[in-house]
Amino acid sequence: MDIAHLASFYEVVLRGSFSAAADTLGVSKGMLSRHVSALESSLNAQLLQRTTRRLSLTEAGKTLYQQAGEIFALARQAEQDIQALTEEDGGRLRFTCPVSTGDRMVSELLASFAALCPGVEVELNFTNQMVDMSQGENDIALRAMNEVPDNLVALPLGRLKDVVVASPELLAREGRPATPYELSGRSCLLQGHNPAWEQWHFIREGEEAHILVQGKVRANHYSTVLQLARAGMGYAKCPLMLVESALAAGALVTVLDEWQSGLHQLHVLHAQQRRVPRKIRLFKQVLAQWFAERPHYLL
Repeated sequence: MDIAHLASFYEVVLRGSFSAAADTLGVSKGMLSRHVSALESSLNAQLLQRTTRRLSLTEAGKTLYQQAGEIFALARQAEQDIQALTEEDGGRLRFTCPVSTGDRMVSELLASFAALCPGVEVELNFTNQMVDMSQGENDIALRAMNEVPDNLVALPLGRLKDVVVASPELLAREGRPATPYELSGRSCLLQGHNPAWEQWHFIREGEEAHILVQGKVRANHYSTVLQLARAGMGYAKCPLMLVESALAAGALVTVLDEWQSGLHQLHVLHAQQRRVPRKIRLFKQVLAQWFAERPHYLL
């Protein structure tokens, strides 16, 4: 079995199409097709069922894809082990987190990390899409999730404290809401495309409120949501750490201050490794310290 042919087959299945795999690998679709055909010939088995619209795995293909994943995971682990030995305070560290969170933290994080590891090059991948850390494309992540995959090491930091904010002009027009229940009848700014995020949760002295909010504007970045809130377009709920400067400037004000809200269970994540590189350990330490110095951001 040719390992290059196996890699081509694995990438085609992983990406879902020959076109996507070709773009990722920077090769032609024809080359990938020849590799998969050669692999099928060498194994005397059909691995893929191909139509003009979709690919599907045969039983043999499913078995080979699973075992190929284990092979390439071992290869990545071997590479990481060698890098851990040779790049303790050098090489590259790839960090991923949500866009607005990264923008808020990045300058302070990198200054602290550079003092500890001046020889390490940092690559930032700020995205709101969940990233599969097992693919080896990122070394360490800051993510909000309730359930952590078994193949990751997680350091829980706590729940991010959310606040509801509005512009002074909007409150002058509508008056300040006295309870969360009043929000269901007011225009709220919706964040992302997850229907669960349209349920705003609050708690006060054991009383819980679950409010299904409504609004005519939806955005996929907190920075956009807060820009719209400053313009008086509606109420926004977001982590305190993202809106603190706007509150200090008076561009936004908080409402429902006696109610707590925060569903974002925050973790520092990295792949399980037999030997975690020092640069990852130190960056994890820097992330934890950043929040330890700002306890009011967490519940």
